[in-house]
Amino acid sequence: MDQQYELRLAGKPVRRAGAMRRRAESAARPEPIVSGAAPALSLKGASRAVKARAVYLAPSINADDAFRLTLQQCKWHVVANVPAVLESRTPEGVHQLRVALRRLRVALASFGEEFRAPPIETLRMRAKILAQGLAPARDLDVFVDQLFEPAARANGSVEAFAVLRERAQAARRDAWADAVREVSGLAFRTFLHDLGATIDERLWSEAPRELVAFQQPATALAGATLERRLKAAKKRAKSLETLGEAERHRLRIALKKLRYTAEFFAPLYPADKVGPFVKRLGQMQDVLGFLQDVAVARKTLAQLIAEPPEERSGPRADLSFAAGIVYGWHLDRSANAWKEAIGRWKKFAKAEPFWA
Repeated sequence: MDQQYELRLAGKPVRRAGAMRRRAESAARPEPIVSGAAPALSLKGASRAVKARAVYLAPSINADDAFRLTLQQCKWHVVANVPAVLESRTPEGVHQLRVALRRLRVALASFGEEFRAPPIETLRMRAKILAQGLAPARDLDVFVDQLFEPAARANGSVEAFAVLRERAQAARRDAWADAVREVSGLAFRTFLHDLGATIDERLWSEAPRELVAFQQPATALAGATLERRLKAAKKRAKSLETLGEAERHRLRIALKKLRYTAEFFAPLYPADKVGPFVKRLGQMQDVLGFLQDVAVARKTLAQLIAEPPEERSGPRADLSFAAGIVYGWHLDRSANAWKEAIGRWKKFAKAEPFWA
């Protein structure tokens, strides 16, 4: 299977497993990633990252067919971003691949207990593990380009910034090498193969006792699922003003699940009603995403300054000083961002759900 299996993107064959492995070997020595910029493109006209696209769901479609088409679109989103990681090596590529895996996990859990057969639950856990393997590359992309460099420029030329930047870039290259190895590895290819087989064979519908649930109108299932997701998000947002870092993160996850589920079922509803709801939800997510990035940056900075001096040059006291400036600069902004998040949530909570 290793030599025969091939990915397909938009109906066209992409490189076979052997070619993917050869790219992985070269990826172990990634091109330098300069601060404030994406990894250099290695191919003329190299593949770009691809965002999710809505799947067409007819108003009369049943739950079984809606589930299958949604999973098919999620699989396309995953496969479409493989070249952006292995060839173009762009931060947006690894970001969209993680988004695709997260969307797939939400889709696998959004159609009710009847659809969560053992093969579905297994795929959901495998998708989570694969996404976790890409997290360090994404976190360091965000740290270097969106957190470290703006703080360094705003606070003048400090020598310790150069050493901290060198450490961050080295960690970024290592994380990207790991990400490329994962995407070109056997576990990832086998996952895509098994996902495709599950979709083609409808492995979730093997139990006859669930036939009624599978044949129900997708609109009935959509309304109940979205209402459950919204209720979970509102529960996380209780006492919003006093939420700690962990509670904010859980609220962010609940909002992501709600947004992805809304996007899955959006074709069943009028676009002029879905659009404003999803837009407000996305704005709230953006603020919470920035707050989570700052929280991750604190951990990243702690790891960078903790490296032994013999591995990376630079006095630890100077590094701690530079790290403190970077974190403090964003911490000040995060306080204002949280106030903004509270205001946006109040507006969002008053909005009428498009499925009501």
